[in-house]
Amino acid sequence: MAHSGKKVSHAKEAFCILCILIVLLVGLFSYFGPWGYLEMKRIQAELETHRARVEALRKSNEERMRTIKSLRDDKDAIESYARKKGYGKKGEIIQETPQQEPDGHPPSDAKPLNKGK
Repeated sequence: MAHSGKKVSHAKEAFCILCILIVLLVGLFSYFGPWGYLEMKRIQAELETHRARVEALRKSNEERMRTIKSLRDDKDAIESYARKKGYGKKGEIIQETPQQEPDGHPPSDAKPLNKGK
């Protein structure tokens, strides 16, 4: 084996190994650490979820505000809303019938008529 003629001291080797270890530790910490890349990706996904929820709530709020405005300004809207809630005009008789399911049968929670007793 041929030697190059220069001797590398053990201190320089130890220093190089220490520098490599420090760079590796910093890299691992920046990827897996508490404020690392993985945590950042998790927080970004959570942020997108919250943004979607805020957008859905904003749309729902706008719809409710339109309904409130309509109920304040339009007498027909008030009457329609009241009728949906089961109210009627003075002297009217309101008759409710059970809603039919798509197959034509009464709802499963409907009570059968008690005949003969």
